[in-house]
Amino acid sequence: MVLGKATAPATAFCDFDGTITAVDTFDLLMQDTYGDVWRRIKADLLCFRLTLREAMDQLGAVLTARHLTALEKRMATFVPRPGFLRFLDAMDHAGIPVVVVSGGFLPLVEAVLREHRHRFKAVVAGLPVPQDQEGTRHHIHSPYSSEEELVAKALVMDRYGQGRTIAIGDGITDLRMAEAADVVFARDLLAGLLTERGVAFHPWRDFDDVSRLLVQLGLASPSGIRS
Repeated sequence: MVLGKATAPATAFCDFDGTITAVDTFDLLMQDTYGDVWRRIKADLLCFRLTLREAMDQLGAVLTARHLTALEKRMATFVPRPGFLRFLDAMDHAGIPVVVVSGGFLPLVEAVLREHRHRFKAVVAGLPVPQDQEGTRHHIHSPYSSEEELVAKALVMDRYGQGRTIAIGDGITDLRMAEAADVVFARDLLAGLLTERGVAFHPWRDFDDVSRLLVQLGLASPSGIRS
């Protein structure tokens, strides 16, 4: 069933790496593939010496077709965090569309979520586009970019949001999304950043926590949650 603009009580916007996956898969794969290059980019990113857009531009410059194929193959060995599929069931029951929005690479996100793709209103991430015939470097494309973010998650919320906006995340790429959302679920680095900025959020460990809290907020029904 396609939900009309006025029929959905809320829309859930969910990060991928470290949120849907139990570990930060993007960080892990970039660390193993690019080593010191990624460690430098990550350090500059976390100290706000680089914007998210600049960091992705630098990664695109070293991303090869061979690397991308190997990254996709390895990513396919990961599975969603425990409770995530139950969370999708609860959102289906509540009539809340789920949008996956990642600051990483779309082929890597789809390697994990391909069999569940039909359950999401949209899956948004950066798309690597080869810049030469050999695929020795890539431009990372996104239709939702800003001056500082390649994938500007708040813009994705503007595009797909129905009713109240729910943000679920764990890292620096989720900061602007969390600041713009009506209801925020944060853990790890994101929780620390929001605490520093005085932004209210609900801490969470797994997606069962998220489902239960949405029931308490009146956005989901207890009958939609299965054990």
